[in-house]
Amino acid sequence: MISGMWKDVIGHTSQKELLRGSINAGKVPHAFLFAGPEGLGKTKVALEFFKALNCLETPGDACDTCRSCMKAQGLTHPDLIMLSGDGGVIQVKEVRDVISDISLKPFEARKRVIIIEPAELMNKASSNAILKTLEEPPSGTVLILVSHKPVMLLPTITSRCQIIRFTPCDASVCTAESVNPVIFRLTSGSLGGLANFDEGDIVHIRDEMVNIVQGADPFDLISKYFSSTNPGKDAAEIILLVAESILRDILVLQHGGERVVSEELRSMPMNYVKWETIDDLSCSIHSIRKGINENINLRNAMSELLILFGDIVSAR
Repeated sequence: MISGMWKDVIGHTSQKELLRGSINAGKVPHAFLFAGPEGLGKTKVALEFFKALNCLETPGDACDTCRSCMKAQGLTHPDLIMLSGDGGVIQVKEVRDVISDISLKPFEARKRVIIIEPAELMNKASSNAILKTLEEPPSGTVLILVSHKPVMLLPTITSRCQIIRFTPCDASVCTAESVNPVIFRLTSGSLGGLANFDEGDIVHIRDEMVNIVQGADPFDLISKYFSSTNPGKDAAEIILLVAESILRDILVLQHGGERVVSEELRSMPMNYVKWETIDDLSCSIHSIRKGINENINLRNAMSELLILFGDIVSAR
């Protein structure tokens, strides 16, 4: 039974038990590879592992109230080092900077932890720098490589790490850990993919988009999440995810399938669906995804997308 702050990590029971067990047994490997698709909460697990490893009150579980846990939660602990590519290549200088002092003892913690995510963004030079560290691992440091595409890592790196594989959560997680079933179905069990957005807003957006397909005014949704003071990038990501889900459901129902995310769509008159609009929506979603990190006007783009959603059914 996993207790303590591990309960904040949804699913991944066997992975949590393995990590907790290594702490309690005093046999923590010098390097881990957390491998699996993006959005599964691998970095969250790595952070909770640091807390559990260095908790001053309940090692192995993390109390979340001691000085060490509080600093880790706020990402201010001097022995918690995170290196992220932020979409670009992880350069060798960045790697050398974070590993330059690993021969020294940790400042405060039992073990220093270095988290590199996503590890596949390391180039050849930075990969070789990490490899040298793995070949001569320091006793006071644990390296955690978080990878969404582990096949891109050097085999010599993966062979020197304890690999922990992460997969989408099983549907039973909804009942066992109070996960909203709508959100679970939207993410196909990859719950970490929506970590930056409020659960209530996710459900609201999903409900409103289903209503738009059924004839509701799309501008209620636009006015709430897109304004001159709010660029709405997070909301746009959710709307695109829901849009793809709804289109997939319509195609499933049109071909006589049963497994859909939005059960309300079962009452849709499929003989009135405008398939040319479905094609236009697919193109629109693709275009917005390409431009979401550029200078497109998200309010205008989302308005056009949701107007198209209101036009899916030609007769009510």
